Amino acid sequence: MDTSQMGTSGVKDFLRDLILRAEDVLGKMIYKLTITDISIGEMVAMINSVFALVSQWEENLKDISMEMLNIPATGSKPVKTTSAMDERKIMEQVSLLVRKDDGCTPIEPTMANTEDAKPVFVYLEQSLKQYSPGQTGTGYLTYVVPKTTTFYMIDRSQSNGKMEQTLSSLQNVSTHLEELPDSDVTVFGVELEGTIFRAIRSQSVLAWPFLKLLDVGEVVPYSESMILYELTKYYQQLAPLAVRCQLVDVVDEPFCGDFNRYLMDNLYNIRRFEICAREDDILRVNLSTAFKVNRNPFLPLTQKKPVEPAPKEYKISEKTLTQEQLNSLYEEPLNTTNVMKATLGYVPKDDARICPFYDPKIQGCFKGASCRLEHVAKDPDGWTRDRALHKAKIRAQLIEPKIGSMVKLIPTTIINVEEFYGQLDRKEYIEGLSELQRFLNDPTYVREFRMMDHKPYTRELVFAFYSGDGQWYRAEVLEYFHDGLMDVFYLDYGNRENVRLEDLRMWDDRFDYLPFQAVHCRLANVSRLREDDARATAALREEILDRLMMVKVLDIRSYWEVLVYGAEMVDIGQLMVRRNMARTRQPIVMSEKDGMVPA
Repeated sequence: MDTSQMGTSGVKDFLRDLILRAEDVLGKMIYKLTITDISIGEMVAMINSVFALVSQWEENLKDISMEMLNIPATGSKPVKTTSAMDERKIMEQVSLLVRKDDGCTPIEPTMANTEDAKPVFVYLEQSLKQYSPGQTGTGYLTYVVPKTTTFYMIDRSQSNGKMEQTLSSLQNVSTHLEELPDSDVTVFGVELEGTIFRAIRSQSVLAWPFLKLLDVGEVVPYSESMILYELTKYYQQLAPLAVRCQLVDVVDEPFCGDFNRYLMDNLYNIRRFEICAREDDILRVNLSTAFKVNRNPFLPLTQKKPVEPAPKEYKISEKTLTQEQLNSLYEEPLNTTNVMKATLGYVPKDDARICPFYDPKIQGCFKGASCRLEHVAKDPDGWTRDRALHKAKIRAQLIEPKIGSMVKLIPTTIINVEEFYGQLDRKEYIEGLSELQRFLNDPTYVREFRMMDHKPYTRELVFAFYSGDGQWYRAEVLEYFHDGLMDVFYLDYGNRENVRLEDLRMWDDRFDYLPFQAVHCRLANVSRLREDDARATAALREEILDRLMMVKVLDIRSYWEVLVYGAEMVDIGQLMVRRNMARTRQPIVMSEKDGMVPA
């Protein structure tokens, strides 16, 4: 643009407008970097342009502060500055990703010149031998590779709760690593947003390492501020939970042209899959909506997608409160404005915190970077996005037996031929559970149970109604699908059920005096012949379910590794092997020093 004909005032106005546009662009860059998936090529392009601007003007403008200009900060969270060492390493990484021309000016990277610089990981995927073309099931989408049709999912039919068990037990790891392992085959723990994940590092192709989260498939850049953990051999040898897949077609959306957008929209959702082909390290699948009303696994994939209801208003209002909640509300002074405090115990801040002009198409609003409100969509079911207080642990803990001791156990739920849940046969526990169940289902107490006033959280403790006998039991929420369906785990018996929201009640602390009775056990001397063998599971159920068994405890670290003995001290594991229901396995126990060792 020719500015020779513009006066000084006009040039200033033009430059001011250009700087404001730059501020808007920088704000959007920060948002994209923080919230969305961004490829290495895009990051390199941003680094080149922003680094050129900062390196040219930072020194010249060092005497001018933001306070002098009276410009508000860009956010409420403190900005973490990059150390000189980190900056040097990042720029080394950029030098590998960007080709340069004859001069010294970096050119804009493309997929062609950055393809070879992508992080490379050792092949460490879940075995796909159990899958075959035409097989169907439901999967939980955990990660989508940016700008591709490749994604990772956890097969819910194959997982059998292993995701929850693995992540839950991982949170007890306490041995820290001082630095990132040199080996690219060493499995270690990394803490992200308060949760510990299993991970491996990339091969030494790039100057800056990346981490792959084994149980979700996601790849993240390594930061020296990350907290790392050393894992025992048990966790290092456990197969990854995430399966690598490629989307071939969307069955119930025949005109879906953007498969990557479809995957991104359904990230963290459950979708029904049909396998088209199986290769060594990837499944090629069709996806469709996971039907929520009819959960028959043989439901045809070609059924039309159900029409989704229109978005509803917030459920928490005077019209939707129960009479009991209204009575509690009107006990407040007549001039109170704290309606939510009176009914929920806290005040939702959604309307004050979330931008009312949020546009999901641009993932922002028309104000751009100048808008200081949060740009997220309100929950489609009307629940507040504010975090409500909820129960996750109880004060009473089970007294665990000593390793190598013999205890009496009553199996209550059989998972497969090598896994089951049972209750310790101790007088104080048996009588305590009988008394707790009597009080829990006393009409006087039941009337005092509170309805759920928020969307249930994963691992939240609740009371759940069991339709099999019409009784209330202590439970925890495993997965929330919608108000009409969620997966709960009954903590005193070990079984899982799908229940409705109206069949849940909020936890009452009067019932946390007794430890949860269900103990997760694994037969230490057998392993399954097949991944899902109903015949073998039925055989073990016939031998031990609801019977008093003698059990030798070999390990109690994650689940209990046990040897189970029936009448006349018959080894139940060996019995299953003799009946060709399982194969022999060398008993393995956990050692704090050496990890897994033979018993």
